[in-house]
Amino acid sequence: MKMSHTQAEERINKLREEIRKRNYEYFVLDESNVSEAVRDSLKRELLELENQFPDLVTEDSPTRRVGSALSGKFAKTTHKTRKWSLKDAFSEEEVHEWGERLGRFLPGEIFDFVCELKIDGLNVTLWYEQGKLVKGLTRGNGKEGEDVTHAIRTIKSVPLVLEEPIDLEVSGEIFISKASFKKMEEDFVNARNAAAGTVRQLDPNVAASRDLDIFFYAIGENNLENPPKNQVELFATLKRLGLKANKNFEHKQTIEEIVKFCHYWTEHRDDLPYEIDGVVVKVNDFEKRQKLGYTGKAPRYSVAYKFPAEQAVSKVLDIIVQVGRTGALTPVAVLEPTFVDGSTVSRATLHNEDEIIRKDVHIGDTVIIQKAGDIIPEVVEVLKDMRTGQEQEFQFPTECPACDGPVQRAEGEAATRCINSNCYAIKRRALMHFVSRGALNIDGLGDKIIDQLLDADLVSDVADIFTLTSEDFLSLELFQEKRAEKTVAAIKAARKPVLEKFLFALGIRHVGERASELITHFLQEKMQNQPVTPITISDFAQFVFKEEWEGIEGVGDIVAQSLYDWFQNIENQELLKKLEKNGLKIATVSTEIQDQTLADKTFVLTGTLSISRDQAKKWIKERGGQVSSSVSKKTDYVLAGENAGSKRAKAETLGVTILEEEAFRKLL
Repeated sequence: MKMSHTQAEERINKLREEIRKRNYEYFVLDESNVSEAVRDSLKRELLELENQFPDLVTEDSPTRRVGSALSGKFAKTTHKTRKWSLKDAFSEEEVHEWGERLGRFLPGEIFDFVCELKIDGLNVTLWYEQGKLVKGLTRGNGKEGEDVTHAIRTIKSVPLVLEEPIDLEVSGEIFISKASFKKMEEDFVNARNAAAGTVRQLDPNVAASRDLDIFFYAIGENNLENPPKNQVELFATLKRLGLKANKNFEHKQTIEEIVKFCHYWTEHRDDLPYEIDGVVVKVNDFEKRQKLGYTGKAPRYSVAYKFPAEQAVSKVLDIIVQVGRTGALTPVAVLEPTFVDGSTVSRATLHNEDEIIRKDVHIGDTVIIQKAGDIIPEVVEVLKDMRTGQEQEFQFPTECPACDGPVQRAEGEAATRCINSNCYAIKRRALMHFVSRGALNIDGLGDKIIDQLLDADLVSDVADIFTLTSEDFLSLELFQEKRAEKTVAAIKAARKPVLEKFLFALGIRHVGERASELITHFLQEKMQNQPVTPITISDFAQFVFKEEWEGIEGVGDIVAQSLYDWFQNIENQELLKKLEKNGLKIATVSTEIQDQTLADKTFVLTGTLSISRDQAKKWIKERGGQVSSSVSKKTDYVLAGENAGSKRAKAETLGVTILEEEAFRKLL
């Protein structure tokens, strides 16, 4: 959205105030209610606006500063070598752009690079004189830092005496391992804050009692006889002197190799026993670094690739209401397009009316949005200090926005629902869910095709899908004969869904994939004496008894009642008859029930396996087991492949049984 000069000035001032407040909380108080990704997002927007309106740039802008304010607790000391911040890259394209800039500054030069993990900790610099530790400083504002020698001396991985009697200024990152942080996470927001807060304790006994660690990665002033000429030699020098460095660095020749390294650690960061938030890329050769020099606050020879953030800051342009397959009215925030967690997000769920009220979301608000994995983006928090007074309250609709029909909110429920069974939006969503990958997975029936089928009156419910012919598809836009035949073949192949997929495809409230699996196991046992697969829907329907379903572990009263109500509904009964008439039959997974040897056992998978994780999960679930994403005291087994990291370490700490792949296969 293009801004006027006046609007930009107002927005810039608001951003600066918010960033200063968040930086003070994070760097000085060692506490923060928002992630680093949120601070990055605010800073990124400020930098873009300052680039568009250079006359609004001021020397005290957060984009012009290195490090943070000093807390005032400790003596200030001037650094021997100035400390710099790194320029951030948030995408593969920005890494390539950095590489292109190097070529423009030093045309004709051939560069090689070193990639290092960006440890999420506290930056410090240590001074050694004649090989003995004499001082430890925080980075502070880049020119001077705080003297925290008393705390740094307690870190076991910091040598008090080097292997050679030299004078040396060396920088590193203090951190706390994931396992150690678990013991103190009630007192700190994250591991980085825990490390920083520990170093800034006045009592060194507090630091000594916590498991701080450090990785070194840079040297400043020194009297080495043969100082390193590049980063690879620097790591060898650190090792020779007895200074601990991270082993996960790699020497690269091209930007493409750098990008692959970044992608690898984006996928495998959770396997490490400590937190990282990106990859630092440096020109390897020190002489070329000298030629490249610095900008106002950052070296040109280095860039910090930040992992796709699960949180970012955006602006609410509008709030609309969508109608789901169960009739639920879901408010959705229309956002300024924002890059978060690997993709550009322009919409985020607000869940329901109560959530809008609780979070106090207005149209025009600046908000924190979150997108973790495959979860739908959501609005996490409103940055109320960013309000200008122009924001508008949102009024939740009193009738269905799709059909103008009546809506109802049942007692004890958060959702408001359209109660018109003929609502177009409900039918549309039901059809889309029925053919989706987790349900019947009918290839060729995407959202746009469903819309065309509805608009052409070729379908009115899910049963009509099984009556469609090639001629029907040829009457739609962009359909050729081959595509039409292929889609009809996919529909035919879907006429015998396995029981759990069929249950999930029906779109019954509260019945997700896991509940469908549990119910399937229960019904398969009851049908052992029934004719071999496939069975008709009528055969299946005779086993629908609410009282029995309530007794299935993991199902519960709410799911059982929802199932019972759905199957008792006259319209749903007619739909089942229509599905059966149109040729749909249910296939049981196998003619024999799998031995439930893993019943009630919980598994966590970590590391690289020779089989796919989906296959391993399938085997576990078929035998009655469950798969969790995190290790706890309730975990029975951790299946550990190659490069298993923090999850394996935590399992060892908790005494959880660790299975190598061969042992896992024997267990099966």
